[in-house]
Amino acid sequence: MVKYKFALASSDGIQLTSKHFGDSEIFVIGEIDETGTVKLLEQMKNNFKDVDESTAHGSKEKRNSIISYLGEGIDFIIAGQMSPNFKQINMKTSVCPVVSQIRDIKHVLNFLGSNFHLLREKHAAKSENRETEILKIGLQPDR
Repeated sequence: MVKYKFALASSDGIQLTSKHFGDSEIFVIGEIDETGTVKLLEQMKNNFKDVDESTAHGSKEKRNSIISYLGEGIDFIIAGQMSPNFKQINMKTSVCPVVSQIRDIKHVLNFLGSNFHLLREKHAAKSENRETEILKIGLQPDR
């Protein structure tokens, strides 16, 4: 069975933060499998949100610190806002960033469970070193 490990950026464990991933208060860590089953594993305090970014927003130091802190095996990171580091993570790591306008974490996970093929496609593209855009969910179509 295919399953992916994720980290959601949140301020309270209930809502996805509207801030950048690295500026969230906590990370909600969990797994989602191809049947849409979600298992929440833990919440981790973001000890790196205040890493000095005076030289540039989206610093390499902050990006590397957070990715290392989350540990091995994180396949997807999910936040409510695009950041410069999301672009770098997408290009330089095996982690797949996701930007969501859906804020309620339960709804985010329900959406991803019902649309697991989106995660599978992104993960496959990254595994094959194919260029891939950042996955965006819950966005209103262009008019």
